[in-house]
Amino acid sequence: MSTINFAAREINCKIVYYGPGMSGKTTNLKHVFSKVPGHLRGEMVSLATEDERTLFFDFLPLDLGTVQGFKTRFHLYTVPGQVFYNASRKLILRGVDGIVFVADSAPNRLRANAESMRNLRENLAEHGIDVKEVPIVLQINKRDLPDALPTSMIRSVIDPQGELQLFEAMSDKGVGVFETLKTVSRLVLERLSQNK
Repeated sequence: MSTINFAAREINCKIVYYGPGMSGKTTNLKHVFSKVPGHLRGEMVSLATEDERTLFFDFLPLDLGTVQGFKTRFHLYTVPGQVFYNASRKLILRGVDGIVFVADSAPNRLRANAESMRNLRENLAEHGIDVKEVPIVLQINKRDLPDALPTSMIRSVIDPQGELQLFEAMSDKGVGVFETLKTVSRLVLERLSQNK
């Protein structure tokens, strides 16, 4: 649920990077943070406990336009990858406007991808959010692994209906990172414009 800052004439939108542990969620955020000019972004905040880590920062993109004369500021979050941190995952999803689901291409991570997507759907439902009403983009990461599964196989497990826009990525090299972010941001802004 986006928030409006009338004084600053900004609409604040929340995008959450969701997926199994070690799939590249944090790597995506760190890459975006490193490429966005300092005057357009806030600080990177890491909320870490002994066993889990959540990153977040906000930035004000230049090329995504305005909504009703308001600038848009995006707040990017990661969730802990391990399902046993479900309380944190649920909390971070509160007020979400868009989601990037980061899937791992490794064969031994196919089940973790499926479990994480199931967990996402359950947590959205607990917040009263229909999964079809929130923009979700699928990023299949680590495409440079020598034994990377075909994208069609990963998609059949995560998105069997083929409804999500899909991007292949190698987030550690920056490949596919901004394409994914621009798409989910555009979908969020389109949804905001429809709900004005």
